[in-house]
Amino acid sequence: MNLSVITPENLTISTDRLSLSLMTLTDLSNFSLLQTDADLMKHIGPLLSDQEIKTKFLDRIKPFNQEEGHWLTLNIHDKKTNEFMGSIGLKLDSIIEQRFEIGYLVLKQFGGKGYITEAGHAIVDFLLNKVMVKKVVAHCNTTNIGSWKVMEKIGLHREGELKSDMFLNDTWYDGYAYGLVNPNFSTSCLTD
Repeated sequence: MNLSVITPENLTISTDRLSLSLMTLTDLSNFSLLQTDADLMKHIGPLLSDQEIKTKFLDRIKPFNQEEGHWLTLNIHDKKTNEFMGSIGLKLDSIIEQRFEIGYLVLKQFGGKGYITEAGHAIVDFLLNKVMVKKVVAHCNTTNIGSWKVMEKIGLHREGELKSDMFLNDTWYDGYAYGLVNPNFSTSCLTD
């Protein structure tokens, strides 16, 4: 696994319709827009106070320091209009297992149009072919149909259903675990 390729330059990614780039200090309003959307957050977690959102945001924009558990969050913009559409994130889940987790949020008006699938393909490709991870994983509750459908469209496979796995907004949900093992992974891909 080559963590040295995780740089702001390499995480500025262009697809057919989208521009992806790391969030910076100027993106707090976009981050807040997602975090304060009650319909969206019912599948993710509780609605946070403004101060809690700011604290979470500042953690998400910290430079990558190769520490497990740190999420990097990228903006998703329409390439033609530069309109903010959502975010996609990647987290170093385990150095030893050479595994990253991905997650995403999309504004309601852009849902169901393939934007998250397009962004997800780009991030999975980056993780498998540039970072050379052993595995990419993602998780969601079983009622978040749109999320697990994206996971399947970007090539992840459902590996399990976890009973009463997530406590979200005062309710217990079963969860799905998805994963994709890198078909090009070699044991010579040692962590740098």
